[in-house]
Amino acid sequence: MTAPPDADFVVLTSRLAPHRDGGYAVAVASRLRLLASVGVARPLLLTFDVGGADEHAKDNRQAFPDPHPNVEIRNLFEEILHDPSWLWDEARDGRADPDASYRAIHDGEGREVVSLPVIGDPAWYLTEAPVAVRTDGGSRTLAGFKELYMAWLTRVAAQLRSRADNEDRCIVVICESKQLGELIADWADPNVRIVHTVHNSHLDAPCEPSSALRDDGWRRWFALLDRFDAVVWPTASQEDDVTERFGAREGSVVIPTPITPDPRPRLRRRRVREVLMVNRLADQKRVDIAITSWPRVLQRVPDAHLHIYGDGPLRALLQNLIEDRGLAQSVHLHGYSDRVREAMAVSTAFLSTSAFEGQNLAIGEALSSGLPVVAFDVCYGPRDYVGDGGILVAPGDTEGVASALSALLLDDAARAEMSERAVEQSRRLSPEVVGETFSRLLEDVVARPARPRTSGAERAA
Repeated sequence: MTAPPDADFVVLTSRLAPHRDGGYAVAVASRLRLLASVGVARPLLLTFDVGGADEHAKDNRQAFPDPHPNVEIRNLFEEILHDPSWLWDEARDGRADPDASYRAIHDGEGREVVSLPVIGDPAWYLTEAPVAVRTDGGSRTLAGFKELYMAWLTRVAAQLRSRADNEDRCIVVICESKQLGELIADWADPNVRIVHTVHNSHLDAPCEPSSALRDDGWRRWFALLDRFDAVVWPTASQEDDVTERFGAREGSVVIPTPITPDPRPRLRRRRVREVLMVNRLADQKRVDIAITSWPRVLQRVPDAHLHIYGDGPLRALLQNLIEDRGLAQSVHLHGYSDRVREAMAVSTAFLSTSAFEGQNLAIGEALSSGLPVVAFDVCYGPRDYVGDGGILVAPGDTEGVASALSALLLDDAARAEMSERAVEQSRRLSPEVVGETFSRLLEDVVARPARPRTSGAERAA
């Protein structure tokens, strides 16, 4: 693998919180490991969430357990509280909106440093309500979160260039969040390249290229595609659907999140009746379907157990569903855990009942552990990566789920054969294979001029 191009590499994410964001946070951490693996000496991660330094440190430890890659992590609000003078210099005279609600951020001595408008809307980050910057000398304002975030990004870029003693140094910004992508899409710096990643399906069910986009955020994001220097899709099927609907674009590339195989030997005896799920407990994952399908499995395999790892807003509802169906002895909610790979090593099969996906990292981890997968054939991910390493079932087919799981639990020979095929399937997701494509992408975006970051009408004006 060739050395990375001469540039700085910065990853942007709204926050890094594995216990809250599941696979998304795992994918962001994996991107940083991938940068390190292709030779980037010290990739930089920037986060934008409000939270204490202790909370951020805990999240970082969860995202990067040993061995820890050589990654620099910085948070916007930690830096404001440490030294608000730079933000004061960027702000202008003004006051908070008297008709808006605000969240005050205080320093360690209880002094209010910055006040953020509280907007009850999914597109809160697009507000132009003033952000108030306060000191003993008075109050100044910035025009919403966009101006706040861009003030910091511009400052970080200047610091990186100063460190390199090169005011024209190229900076490759890998944006992991659609919300942040909307805010930085018109960053006019000619020496900044924006690589935008995708983490989830853009479509509502049913998953057809012409299906409705999932929400207004996706509609706004697609309108900005031409401003990104590259867009990274996790699956070929999603890129194909987008190309069919919106046309081909230069810089569009398929790069899945890599899966690092478990270094521990796979020779451990597997418990013969253990089915594993790993996902957030959220609507998208449709864990309720897995639970309501389980009695059909128990009819054929009475000693089977379903172990569900992950946390989320539906945990209490799902626990009630388990108890209402009389399944508390065989269906177990374990919550968030950093020992999922150990559970995979001793389980029999992996189950995914998601309504839609982007890639589904847990499926990749299951395959690499030799764990056969049963999954709904939804866009995207299962149909791209499971292959002969599992069984795909029509979305919503509870009888199909029960039949596939029962077959795997009862047929040792078929399960062993599928386990070997699962490991073969997972090799497509290895860091070595993914790293080659990723390296070529980085070389390409640095070599090309930055894309125009304004609309045609704005350029004409």
